[in-house]
Amino acid sequence: MPINVERLFADALIALNKEKPLHKITVTEIVQRAGAGRGTFYNHFRDKNDLIYWIFLHTLAGERKLVETQGYFPYLVKLHQEAIKIKSFLMQACKLAGQNSLSEAIYQQNYHYYKKCISRHYGEQNITDEVEFALKFNAYAASNMYIEWVSSGMETPPELQAKRLLRCMPKAIRDFLPLRPEEWET
Repeated sequence: MPINVERLFADALIALNKEKPLHKITVTEIVQRAGAGRGTFYNHFRDKNDLIYWIFLHTLAGERKLVETQGYFPYLVKLHQEAIKIKSFLMQACKLAGQNSLSEAIYQQNYHYYKKCISRHYGEQNITDEVEFALKFNAYAASNMYIEWVSSGMETPPELQAKRLLRCMPKAIRDFLPLRPEEWET
């Protein structure tokens, strides 16, 4: 079975984070813990923040399939429940700023997901300025509320956080997400 190099580096970073704060961990320490070379690290990741984003995405990997099978609300709930499992790591990761920061990556993920949903209806070339504004507005709002939720210790229960996100979503976005009729009432 081939070695999953990304997972090797991710496990090294998570293990190091149990020993010291995330912001103090260097790429050199990550590659030493992983038993790999620095070049191998940079063949897979741009920097430590890119690895942090990979961990974020792969911890939550597979949750998107819930959208098609159970709906958008269960997806949001599960996304928040899974985040709680890596609470300490995410709380530290959300504090890191700069190039390739987790907060910017989460915004980009939200923006592109919403745009994909809307483009299925409009076609990418025909998205109106109003819908593009709503798309960016909601991607920033949802990303920042997620970061705030993580940074404040994830005190709000996942179900309530998901309900709030759906309630505050602009109609121009909600109309094109794969929401089930009962989810409009959350």
